[in-house]
Parts: sequence; structure tokens; C-alpha cells
Amino acid sequence: MDQKIVIIKPQIMKRNFLRHLTTLHSAFNMKKMLLVAAIATLWLSRATAAPGEQLLSLFNRTLPDAQYTRWTEDKDHYMVSFTRNESLCRIWYDRSGMLVYSLKYGQENDLPLRVLQAVKKRYPNRQIDGLIEITRNNAVSYEITLSDDRKWYVVNATSYGDVSLKYTLKKRA
Repeated sequence: MDQKIVIIKPQIMKRNFLRHLTTLHSAFNMKKMLLVAAIATLWLSRATAAPGEQLLSLFNRTLPDAQYTRWTEDKDHYMVSFTRNESLCRIWYDRSGMLVYSLKYGQENDLPLRVLQAVKKRYPNRQIDGLIEITRNNAVSYEITLSDDRKWYVVNATSYGDVSLKYTLKKRA
């Protein structure tokens, strides 16, 4: 009974193991990359949705100067974010393409004169730090942030010049 003894040199064993390991590693990386790409594609297809041609055409005719446009979709609405004249804007449309709600972020010079005068009259010596123009149900209102040395004031204003305090926050010393 002759038994054949095979001696494997450690260098050959190490080389074969590394070849096998790199094959597994590259296959694993490829599967991982494909999985990440599939998830990203699925997420982007749901997060960035294109509405119908009719709504896109209406939007482009109405706001031809909109830049950095991004559409998203949820169960009931299409929402478009964009910049226009260096102001960030968002518009929500229902499924039939009707404007439901819009926001425009702006500064003091974006306020209509009637609203600006009413705010300055009611809150003299306060600086306007920013505002949000809100359009809903064919009405326009404003949420305005004011400040002085000690506090921030958030006020609501209508397009008719009615102004009311929403809340105040103390600044840290």
C-alpha cells in the first residue's frame, strides 16, 4: 500500500487563496453595487416624478424664468421646487393640474407696499429678516420674521395689511 503524500507549498496555497478571495470580493462588490444602483433608481423614480405634459407646459409658459426646477410627487399632489429671481419657490398642484398651494421665500423688498407699511407701523425699530409669501385658495398672506436686539418676532400679515403676532423668541445673550 503505497500512499502518495502531496505536499503543498505555502506560497502556492497562499496564491490560490488570494485568487479565490479576490474573485469572491469582486463578485460581492459587483452584487453590492448593482443592489445600490437598483435601490437608488427606484428611489429617484419615486422621488422625482414628471407630471403630465399639460402641467409641464402650463408651468413653463407661466414661469419661463424658473431655474433649478425639481418635481416630486406624493399620493395626491405634484410639487415643484425652483428658484426665480434668486428666490426659492415651491408650488403644489393637485392631480388635475390646479394650483393648490405655493410658497415663496423672500426679503423685505419682496413685500407689497401696503403690507410693508403696515408691518413697519406696527413694529417700528424692528428689522425684517425674511418672509414667506403663502398663496392658498386664491388668497395671499405673509409670514414675516422681524428682529431687534433681544427678540425675534414672527408675524402674519394679509395682503390687505392686517398684521398679527404669531410668536416671539428670545435671543441668547
